[in-house]
Amino acid sequence: MKKTLLAVAIPTLLIANTANAYELINEEGKFVDFYGQLRTQLEKKEDTDVTLNAGSSRAGVNAKYAVNEDLDVVGSVEFGVGYSEGSYDIKNRLHFAGFATQAGTFTFGRQLVSADDVWGADYSYFFGGTGIALTSEKLSGGKHDSAIKYKFEGENFWVNSTYGLSEDDSNQELAELFLGTSVAGFNLHVGGGYNRDKSLALGKAVTTSTVPTDNDQDGTIDANSFATVSTSTDITADIKNTYFEGTVERSFGPALVGLTYNNGSFEQEGTNRTLDVDTIMLATSYSVASNASIYGGYEFTNFDAQDGTTSLSEDYTVIYLGGVYHLNSWSRVYAEYGYADGATLSYANDEANINVARGVKDAESSFAVGYRVYW
Repeated sequence: MKKTLLAVAIPTLLIANTANAYELINEEGKFVDFYGQLRTQLEKKEDTDVTLNAGSSRAGVNAKYAVNEDLDVVGSVEFGVGYSEGSYDIKNRLHFAGFATQAGTFTFGRQLVSADDVWGADYSYFFGGTGIALTSEKLSGGKHDSAIKYKFEGENFWVNSTYGLSEDDSNQELAELFLGTSVAGFNLHVGGGYNRDKSLALGKAVTTSTVPTDNDQDGTIDANSFATVSTSTDITADIKNTYFEGTVERSFGPALVGLTYNNGSFEQEGTNRTLDVDTIMLATSYSVASNASIYGGYEFTNFDAQDGTTSLSEDYTVIYLGGVYHLNSWSRVYAEYGYADGATLSYANDEANINVARGVKDAESSFAVGYRVYW
């Protein structure tokens, strides 16, 4: 679940985004805090056993020092614990520094891309967000190792932009810009970007060949003695992605309703292969008490692929329903049901540590329960 513009309008979501960070330093002009989330999640997918593991736990340090009344220096470092194939790996998630002024904040380093910051109409904890994962974050995964980010928050509008350095093609090319405002009770944001990966890994090609052998090792090839040798080669492609996203949200008393449209246009350099992805995400959340809410969403994706004169169109639908209960301001428990039907590309939900494989989903059901402790 991402923090959208109107999330703070609902008391239960205000609690959900409260972080009880431990202040290491808090004195005039100096502030350093240690924050984190411990996550545990139980998940049941169709035709698989129940799994219980870490759900993308993380911890980090924020620092802010005042240089003068108009300039602060800022920095953050964050590490995550993810569960993958039976192991828990600690990896650096974020690592950046910069400066903040009245004209905005500039940061440099490993950061979330702007599309991940602003997100869209997805109020799920597990199974939503397909429109973003399949368009703006399909190539980047939501992060860039060498990003320059600018953020500005004014009284009536905000700006969020990211430029990613390719560094001799060791990183992806990335440029994006998002703008947001509030009009007549509606919170709106639009934006998009360009992303290119010149060596996107598509898999491996395995070739086999038969070679003569010297079994008795006498320096000569044995007659009628052969061995099969397999060679594995990485398959890569140069993929460009141009994407757009627009979201409108509004609260109605204890309810929040949001609608997002996403488009991603993918092109493989040097070929006639293209893929156009259009998605709609409709979501709602309702606060049933000061510390509890229910939520749901409907997400529809259309894929239009072109390979020379051959074309193919497929649809993919995701529906999720869930609820969250806050034991207090620093812990919560939540449960969610997910339904998936149709054909899809593979995509990842880094926030929930969930990966969806490429293929056809035949009215598949999934269920997950999670628990988080904040500090």
